[in-house]
Amino acid sequence: MASFGELLSHFKANEDAENLVPIVDDDELRSGVVAWKSVQIRYKTPEDCPLKEEVAQWNWLWQHVEFDEQDFGIVAGVKGQNVSPLLRRMVGLRLIYPDGTVNRLAKQYLQMLVMKEIRPPTPKQSRSPAASAPDKVAESGKNAQ
Repeated sequence: MASFGELLSHFKANEDAENLVPIVDDDELRSGVVAWKSVQIRYKTPEDCPLKEEVAQWNWLWQHVEFDEQDFGIVAGVKGQNVSPLLRRMVGLRLIYPDGTVNRLAKQYLQMLVMKEIRPPTPKQSRSPAASAPDKVAESGKNAQ
């Protein structure tokens, strides 16, 4: 038998990178993962988990927490009828944890996306093709000599 904390630690230590594949092209899934961190979790008083199978243990963890799905949906920007399916996907893909945290790999991926958007362009990136054309003409003239 394992405690809530022991099981949670086990799942966090065994994240699967393949579970991130759906998040790449799914704005709703990305928004849900970001919104999950703002959810207030209430813990039920769990006994130790008597289950041995990993999927059953994962489900057991989720049965021992409560949160407001409607509040989550509002923060995630998801319409009412789509909130439960989105939560089931995030739980099933193990992108979120029942303690209000997010899969470490998903968090890193989302941080990379944000940094890509807010990082100022490097001088090489900000240079327009037209601006580099005179340099190429000058170089081709040198090569012709």
